Amino acid sequence: MAENFIAEAFSLLAIGLIVIALRWVSRLMTVGFRNLAFDDYLMIVAGALYSAETALAYCVGAKWHGLANNSMTPEERATLSPDSMKYKLIVGGSKNQICGWMVYTSLLWTLKTCMLIFFSRLTVGVSNMKIRIRIGAVLLAVSYLATILSMLLSCQPFHRLWQIYPDPGNLCYPAISTLYVAVVITLNASTDFYLMSVPLPMIWQSRLATKKKWVLSVMFSGGLLVTAAGILRCVLILTAGASGAAQAGQWSIRESFIAVIVGNLPMLYTLVQRIQQYGSGSFNRSNDKKSYPLGSYKTGGSSRMGGKKAKKFQHPLSMPNDTAMDSDERIVVDSKQESGPPPIVLSNDTLPGAVHGGGRQHNTGIRVQTDLHIESSDDVDDGASRKNPYHRFSDSMG
Repeated sequence: MAENFIAEAFSLLAIGLIVIALRWVSRLMTVGFRNLAFDDYLMIVAGALYSAETALAYCVGAKWHGLANNSMTPEERATLSPDSMKYKLIVGGSKNQICGWMVYTSLLWTLKTCMLIFFSRLTVGVSNMKIRIRIGAVLLAVSYLATILSMLLSCQPFHRLWQIYPDPGNLCYPAISTLYVAVVITLNASTDFYLMSVPLPMIWQSRLATKKKWVLSVMFSGGLLVTAAGILRCVLILTAGASGAAQAGQWSIRESFIAVIVGNLPMLYTLVQRIQQYGSGSFNRSNDKKSYPLGSYKTGGSSRMGGKKAKKFQHPLSMPNDTAMDSDERIVVDSKQESGPPPIVLSNDTLPGAVHGGGRQHNTGIRVQTDLHIESSDDVDDGASRKNPYHRFSDSMG
């Protein structure tokens, strides 16, 4: 059983580190090295924490033989000699469990922070999202501090966490502490649910096709898997009895692996899209440059939408091109007449010129027309969106 877990743990670690490396490949292809964001570098810290957690979980069984200061009878505690090898294994195993909880918690909250930073870019220009991001930052900071302090201060003096005799009590059993389990499962689940609540309402209020809304919703709901794995881990720890220390190490690795995959899934999705674009020869590096977020764009009062007078419009899903999702979204003002002038695409790399169908830039300035038609993507089906080369955001979402 121990050999099987060792193979599993290091296999999951290898896959997790490969996923983090692929995230970097995706980001470098998308924005280049100079435009990498803080969460890209923070993911390297997550990889280091995941490696440390795997090493600690390995030591639980390989070095300390799954022992800790829990699940001992009063007679065993009273008769165990401090000079015995078992005593040293119990003390070392208990200290290993303390470090394991710290690293495990730090890894999960690092991944949550990466996801929140990603959401902050995803929602640039969208109304009322900045305050939700700030609330999320405060929530993560407070919950992380509360979790760490509960581990450090729940058992005092601190050395009782590896004390054998007299029995220090459940609060001082680092492997199966009920307080540890309750605090982690509560704060871990609550922060996951909050993070999921940031993008999902925005996605379902957007003008994306329903199929793409479901794809994005599933991708951003990966926190449910992490929460489910965490709950299962805590239940097994509390019911494992003498093997609680070993169960704690094994299930922390499995939960962390799921968290690493979920935290990098949006970037892996983007990488798959890039590979498909390269394979079809449709990839254009000019798409990687920054564009004006649609969340801050409003149409004029004389605009027409679907033949009706349009009110001022604020796009419900702003995804600038420098986000980790690599949105190729642009502000497109298109004439409905087929014989009319080509679309005007407003982006940082084309102003003050306009991009024509061939992709060349002409420094002739933007000619403002008084009668414009702005067509909502609600009125464009998937087939039509594929025919429109300027409807890049919908195409990029597959």
